[in-house]
Amino acid sequence: MPASVQEKMRAMNEALVLGLVRQHELTDVAHSLNVQLQNEIVERQEAETALRASEQRYRTLFELGPVGVYSSDASGLIVNFNRRATELWGRAPVLDDPGDRFCGSFRLFDPAGARIPLDQCPMADVLSGKVPAVADQEVHVERPDGSRVTIVVNIRPLTDDSGKIVGAVNCFYDITDRKNAEERQRFLMNELAHRGKNLLAVVQALASRSLSGKRPLAEERELLSQRIQALARSQSSQLAGGLEGAAVAEIVRLECESFADRVTVRGPDVMLIRRVGQTFTLALHELATNAVKYGALVNPGGRIAIAWSVEGAGAAARFRFQWREQGGPPVVPPTRKGFGRLLLESAAAQDFGGLPVVKFEPSGLIYEIDAPLQAIVLAADSGRPEPP
Repeated sequence: MPASVQEKMRAMNEALVLGLVRQHELTDVAHSLNVQLQNEIVERQEAETALRASEQRYRTLFELGPVGVYSSDASGLIVNFNRRATELWGRAPVLDDPGDRFCGSFRLFDPAGARIPLDQCPMADVLSGKVPAVADQEVHVERPDGSRVTIVVNIRPLTDDSGKIVGAVNCFYDITDRKNAEERQRFLMNELAHRGKNLLAVVQALASRSLSGKRPLAEERELLSQRIQALARSQSSQLAGGLEGAAVAEIVRLECESFADRVTVRGPDVMLIRRVGQTFTLALHELATNAVKYGALVNPGGRIAIAWSVEGAGAAARFRFQWREQGGPPVVPPTRKGFGRLLLESAAAQDFGGLPVVKFEPSGLIYEIDAPLQAIVLAADSGRPEPP
């Protein structure tokens, strides 16, 4: 074989061997690239799965949280809100709607009651750069149905890399119950102060009338002590009525508990306003004291019948009360009017709106009250507020 041919064949064989080597190298590279691509696909799928799970957790927290949350873009258009926000607003705004800008509230008011235009609300102030952020600002939201809630808002702006405001997020929560509790506490404090002044005035009047100097000092002191104790019982009966009034049955029970076995009681549930309840308690105390000293309770067989009723309806309804003694010594009408008699007649007449009747029957004392129901009972019973 000629040398030139051998050289050519040798060159071809070398080229063929080199091609095979290069083919194996390319195959290895392709396989490596394919493995790398598969790994990247798996990693991307895992990342997308993790992202979806994270977004689902965020959305669940966003929707189930107790705080209202919404976001707006730079122009004030609402782009997102959660369920709690719609509950506090009483409505659901339309996303990206120019008719719903800055806030989803129907109407806004400041704590003083002044209307806040929505384009001047806290969110608008943050988006315009008027304020850098809002922290714990109180506003009142009026819903479409007219109801109102008091909320506290916290707003932070959203910015791009250059620091330009591109939107804002508002987180707000309901403090209506807290505000109502604070208002109730202020009312109770004022009420307690008012009652304290009135109570001191009553004690002063009791002291002035009881310590008149017409009896031995020890007797007057004992009389004053008993009357103050009766006043204390009236306060107890008012506490049992929730600081708003006193039940007739509870007043009777407290005044007659020391001789309850000799008293019959009958009457419906009637809740007196506190001023009338206080006078009624003092009147019962005077009747009980008189019965122990001079009346039915002097004799072992003496008894007292106490009854009250409500007759009629509406504005014509009447409250009727009777204290009747039997079995005591023969009744002798008093020759003078002391403080007890003045309380049973004049004071009771002023508070009950009708002059009570005191009958000194030979068989026993009778004391009767006939008063307009609406003037003496709580609003829940009469449909009208308590007089001042």
